[in-house]
Amino acid sequence: KIDTARLLTACRAHNELLKIGGAALCLVAKDMESNIDKAEALFKKSPEKCQNLTSLLEHEKSSGIHNGSVLDDSSAAVGLLWIRRSLAFQSQLFDSVIWEEEPKDAAADAYQKQLSPYHGWMLRTVFPASFAQFPNRKEFLSMFSEEKDEHVSIVVKKLRALVATLRPLLTAWENDFATLGLEDVRKV
Repeated sequence: KIDTARLLTACRAHNELLKIGGAALCLVAKDMESNIDKAEALFKKSPEKCQNLTSLLEHEKSSGIHNGSVLDDSSAAVGLLWIRRSLAFQSQLFDSVIWEEEPKDAAADAYQKQLSPYHGWMLRTVFPASFAQFPNRKEFLSMFSEEKDEHVSIVVKKLRALVATLRPLLTAWENDFATLGLEDVRKV
């Protein structure tokens, strides 16, 4: 079971990391922040009923706010759905950059797989355009260094650990949504 308080705290911390990732990740960070707010609102309202991701989703679903797998746009579930998709995009992006791909290309590939299927025409135009803002691989990785002279190999090691942590989390997260019939596939 995924602990809700720890998940939301980790998402907030991760979002701060995105904000230092330059202009290309600002759009991702802004969207992620609004989705964290949606999830936190329900958690703060009913922490005892929302201790883990499954119980939060079950609690919200039982309120009747959703129409089957069509999630209410202001709901915690829709926020968590988009956080998960965003983290899947980021995980694929970071994994590709670790393996020497240029960030621009890695972002385009990750976008096509993780987000594009759920974006309407406008977002499918705007989002990829932001990828032109990505610097080269070395500059991109150096944005995530904790110290000015931290070697790129140390940043790569940290990103590997992040990707390794995200993979099973995202799988469990996706399974919770599928089990509860909350995988909203509408385009936005």
